[in-house]
This record gives sequence, C-alpha cells and structure tokens, in this order.
Amino acid sequence: MAAVFFVIWLCLFISKKNTRKEMLIMSLIFSIVGPLADILYTQDWWSPSTLTESPIGPESLLVGFMIGGIASVIYEDFFKKKIKIRKVNNKNETKRNLSFLFVNLLLLVIFFGTFYLLNFNSLMATILGLLASTSIIWFKRNDLIIDSIATGILLVIVAMFVYSILSLITPGWISEFWHFKNTPQIIIFNLPLDDLIWYFLAGMYIGPLYEFWQERKIVNDNCKNPNFKRNI
Repeated sequence: MAAVFFVIWLCLFISKKNTRKEMLIMSLIFSIVGPLADILYTQDWWSPSTLTESPIGPESLLVGFMIGGIASVIYEDFFKKKIKIRKVNNKNETKRNLSFLFVNLLLLVIFFGTFYLLNFNSLMATILGLLASTSIIWFKRNDLIIDSIATGILLVIVAMFVYSILSLITPGWISEFWHFKNTPQIIIFNLPLDDLIWYFLAGMYIGPLYEFWQERKIVNDNCKNPNFKRNI
C-alpha cells in the first residue's frame, strides 16, 4: 500500500513547486499520527501484514506520511489553486500554533477517550474526533470549507485507485486483513465502507489544516489581493 501511495505522493510533490514545503511538513506530522492511530485500528479494524511481523509496523509510519502529504495539497493541485500568505504580525505566531495544537489534541483526546473510556469502536471514535476538530476549522475559517469537502472526495478517489491496484496485484487482500467488526462487509470500488468513511473524513480534516495553522488563503490563479502575497 505504501508503495502505491508513494507514487501518487511523488507525482504531487514534483508537479507543484510552491506546495512542497506544506506537503513535507504535513507528511512528517502525520507520519507520527499513523502508528498512533493503528494502536486502535489493529484492535477491531484490521490486522495488516508488516515487515517486522508486529501488529504495528513501519508501514503505518510510511502510509501516514504519504496520506498526510497527499491530502494537504491535492485540492490546490487538482483545481489549479494558488496559496497566498496573509500579511500578519509575527506576534500572532504563538496564537496560530496554539490553535493548531488545540485542534490536534482535541482529535487525539476524543479518539482515544471515546475508545478506552466510553468503549466506542475505533470507527466511531474516528468519526467523532475528526468531525469535532474539522468543525472548529470550519467555524474559524469558513473560506476553507470547500477545500475541506473537496479534499475528502478526492482522497476517497485516490484510495479507490490505490486499493484497486492492490486488489489486482494481490486478490483477496482485503478479506485477509480486514475484520469488518465496525461496519457490514460492504466494498465499493475495492474500498471497504469503513475505509471510505475514514478517507473522506481524514481528507476533510487534513486538507485545510495547514492553511488554518498558517493563516493562508487559497485563491484562483488570477486572483490578485493586496492583503496577500503568493507563497513561492
């Protein structure tokens, strides 16, 4: 899985120079999130085969790295958008960092708290955590809602492509590794229903996260606004 996602990640990285910094930063952040999430997912979602033959292998880190980077820039790349930096006082940097830290900590608290304290399954914990944090981004930056929803849809399409390639190479891999405890065994274009939900919600959250953090604005190529400067 990581290898196929890497090809897509590399294509996006090469295709657009001015989003590479954003892509690398978000990739590194979510390379940490990947193994953390699998602490729960390997309990009731799936049991992947790993290089280390352990429940959570280096593949979790790699897939998290790829998905974080892909989701962070796919909207801008697909719709030919530009990112502009708002001219803000550097004193706001602490405030921006605290807001970024808050939405991510909220996600983790809800994710792990509902699973371990309220005995929710990992899918429900994921839904609640991602929706809560995404709602905060939407509330504070309603200009990023379109980016958020579009990224969710695009990430689902990417996942369907990746899973279809893997199903051609290794038929039956989904039946082998997925538990189907949280949802019925419904597979749509080679993508299990629980994964479809996951990729859509993850895309909605990751897509606008960097712009929310850095107070950046996504505009059309021909947009000219004196209050913003292009990120190059």
